[in-house]
Amino acid sequence: MCPRCGKFVPALYQMNQIERGPELKPKEFQTKTSSLSTKFKGKVKVKKSTTKHDLEGKKIELKKGEFVKLFGITSVERTPLFCSNDDYFFLLELTNNLDFIATDMLGGELDKMLLIPEASEGKEKCQFFTKDDLIFLVYGMFPDKKGKWLLEQTAKHYTEIIEDKDVNSLDKFEKYQINMKFETVLKFILGEYLKLQDVFSDQDLPYVEDKLRIDYIGLSSQSIGIISLLLGDSLKLDLPGEFEDPEELREMQESMITARIEAIAANTLGNTGSVPRWIAVKLGFQNYRFLTFKEYDNDYFLYMLSEGNLGK
Repeated sequence: MCPRCGKFVPALYQMNQIERGPELKPKEFQTKTSSLSTKFKGKVKVKKSTTKHDLEGKKIELKKGEFVKLFGITSVERTPLFCSNDDYFFLLELTNNLDFIATDMLGGELDKMLLIPEASEGKEKCQFFTKDDLIFLVYGMFPDKKGKWLLEQTAKHYTEIIEDKDVNSLDKFEKYQINMKFETVLKFILGEYLKLQDVFSDQDLPYVEDKLRIDYIGLSSQSIGIISLLLGDSLKLDLPGEFEDPEELREMQESMITARIEAIAANTLGNTGSVPRWIAVKLGFQNYRFLTFKEYDNDYFLYMLSEGNLGK
């Protein structure tokens, strides 16, 4: 009991708490700093559009008027290994024929061939690359630097796939497995090709020295040689048999060159429907041997063998 007011002490304590009540503090408001973009950052994936390349079409469209009609691989032993377009399978055999001419008669490494289709305007070309007794080719229209990049990439990945296998002794199933793997890699290479468009330069390196020497001139009509003239002794040709008369040896050399050139022209025109404009064989740095063709309206063909550099 309280001595002053006579009330019960615990009751006074409860009344005091009710009268005072809790001490109220001002509420603090925090500024919202998150948004939908930050809240879902890293959680929402944006699907990027990708270009799918169909290797079975008539041609693979690239960029800026560039296209590829064929990726092919053959061995120097004439074993066809890969052909992305069966319509141009004959180019594998033609490649082996050109390689034989390049190494035997022209004394260099097959580099490229420019074709002029009869059915349409424009130009198309085959570009070649030889590695480990394998010949890689790409046929279409593209700058030389880009073609070289494509060939080097295909050669690198294909040789990794085959490892140490003898490509001339592969059975059908082994070749099928290798080609299935290579097709996947080839689609990846084409995707990388498109990504590197800004990196590639279309400007060719200037020649250190401009030079050209003509070694042979020929003229034929309907595969019949009319003129066959070998100039100088720069071309080293091995012929079977022995010849005591230098003039007889020269005539045999001219006949052999003419026959081989006419066979190349007829084979190329018959299979591709295109007239070869020139075939380039690389002899060394900025040094080529050219087999040049010119078709005239009266069914005459003029062809020439030269060495040096030719402008684009």
